[in-house]
Amino acid sequence: MKQEKKTYRIKKITKADGFWNLYPEGEKKPIQLPVESVYGNLPPVRKWPWQYHKLNIKTVVLGKYIVYAEMDGRVLFDIPEDKYPENIKNDLLRIQKIESDYAAFQQEHIQDINSQLAKLLPLLPKIDNLEDEINKLPVCWRAYLKMRLFMQYESPEARQRLVLTLLLVQIADRIYRRHVDGDAPLTVVFRSLEFSVCDELSDLLDCGLADELDNNPERKSGKMFMYYYETKQELERVLPPMERTLKLYLIQLTHRLLSAYADDYANLVCHRPRDFTVNTDNEAYRYLCKKMKLPLLSSLIIEKQFSPDEVEHFNFVF
Repeated sequence: MKQEKKTYRIKKITKADGFWNLYPEGEKKPIQLPVESVYGNLPPVRKWPWQYHKLNIKTVVLGKYIVYAEMDGRVLFDIPEDKYPENIKNDLLRIQKIESDYAAFQQEHIQDINSQLAKLLPLLPKIDNLEDEINKLPVCWRAYLKMRLFMQYESPEARQRLVLTLLLVQIADRIYRRHVDGDAPLTVVFRSLEFSVCDELSDLLDCGLADELDNNPERKSGKMFMYYYETKQELERVLPPMERTLKLYLIQLTHRLLSAYADDYANLVCHRPRDFTVNTDNEAYRYLCKKMKLPLLSSLIIEKQFSPDEVEHFNFVF
């Protein structure tokens, strides 16, 4: 059962029709607490007119029912699950069933992608000089890949997983360079915002957007969807034929790589130290590494997830 927690600053409290009406600062609609559920009177602690009351609540059923309330450090009520009204219990059962069915669907979807990945990996080219290929890339990509470079020694399959990741990074880097002038700071910043929107849109590909785009070629003229078509075209050019489910996942992953890289590069351009002690992109990246998103990105290809502290203490030369 998922509870949502919220905190409000309360400036006005009234009592009417069996409810305490608590008016959050800046809002017209009050939060209503049943008088019969609240322990004692409100407010539990008196405040000066210029002060406010702090209200913490917990709700269930998408905020529909308040199960816990606390004001100024004092608990107003805490309703156990077995005391919920029948309609709330029924709503919770329906939500839990939906969540359970969705979790089962997601697990089956992930297993399907992993099965297709196992078929694709042996078909990929064998790259003997992986580190040399990684070193040709800008520092934000190098940091992401070199943190995963040691995994290639675990097994031939692990090496091919890094090869696939490198190929996706090279695709993302080509698309980024195609649209961004890396020497123009304002362009770098604005494009990072644009790529972040594309990252969010990529989540809709599983909801039928991909079918709409594939069946309507005229969409190619729309700037919002051009990254989808470009990524799809690059994947088909670089990688062996694959099933549509896996291709769709790799398109989504490439968009996430693009979004994270665009944000990290904008961070590097805008926030690098402006003093004589930091002369290279490598040094600037080390200074900013805990703010970077790309090294924290995991996937079904390489599931290992690094923490910000691991990124900071990574010893390889980027």
